[in-house]
Amino acid sequence: MSRSLWLTTLISLSVLFCINILMISSIAPNLVLKQLLAWLIGIILFFVGKQINLKQLNSYKWPIFIISCVLLFLPILLNSINRGSRRWIYLFGATLQPSELVKPWLMSFLATTNLPLLHFIPVSIIMAQPDLGSAISVFFLIIPIILYNKKLLKLSLLLGFIFILASPLVYKYVLHDYQQNRIITFLNPKADPLGEGYNVIQSQIAIGSGGIFGKGYKKGTQGQLLFLPEKHTDFMFATTAEELGLVGISIVVFAYYLLISTLFNKAFSTKNRALFLFTLGIAIQIWMQTFVNIGMNIGILPVTGIPLPFISVGGSSLMTLLFSLGIIYSS
Repeated sequence: MSRSLWLTTLISLSVLFCINILMISSIAPNLVLKQLLAWLIGIILFFVGKQINLKQLNSYKWPIFIISCVLLFLPILLNSINRGSRRWIYLFGATLQPSELVKPWLMSFLATTNLPLLHFIPVSIIMAQPDLGSAISVFFLIIPIILYNKKLLKLSLLLGFIFILASPLVYKYVLHDYQQNRIITFLNPKADPLGEGYNVIQSQIAIGSGGIFGKGYKKGTQGQLLFLPEKHTDFMFATTAEELGLVGISIVVFAYYLLISTLFNKAFSTKNRALFLFTLGIAIQIWMQTFVNIGMNIGILPVTGIPLPFISVGGSSLMTLLFSLGIIYSS
């Protein structure tokens, strides 16, 4: 069974790799070599991850947690401002996003500790950058821990109910102006078609104009003529839909289905509690990022800046995911 699960994972990753490189070569050819390098490093990290035993990490869980929090705090400390937030660090000409790099380590901490509420510390640090999208993404790592613990599940449901009641206050006093505008734009993109609503409107136009078979390689008007902002990152799904059409994005969605369902099968086939929780956490993470990214591309969710796994340009996310898959298939 393990071999068949690995083969299915390999097939789904191969499909996502081909779509990723194909689309980057179309809309951002100058980034192809950089993305190929990220894949190469990610594959190396995959085999590094295969050597890691989660039981052994249990002895180092506190250093892992502390170092992860320090790493998350570095962009704030270094004041590395980019587009109004401090979420990146620059090292030897490379741009790294700590909130992506720490995910497997925080997941390993959650899988081997009995103090899951400490997870709110790194989430709060990311919120302070501010980076709502990454904070939501990292927060979702705790979901399998909540589902596994009945007391924590009841507490979470209670806190969730309180949060819903307090959401108007959170909107007014916690969210930044640009985050409030994104919610307003989500509810009515046409209220500001040349401002906050521009991205979503252009994304919907790109997806709709792709039709069944797409406009063709390098023939997408929204992406190629720069009408669609962040075409190679946040709105890579829309770019793919425009050039490859419904057929193309159906292949992408099916590849995600294969990968995520395989990871769920892998999780429930192991008797190792830590590996079960880790695998489930990464599977939910990939599902959440895929769902949110596609949702914001088609306009059913607010724009949060969450990348499309394995498809959006971005080395930190790609390498971290491949490293995490290595840990999952370490046994």
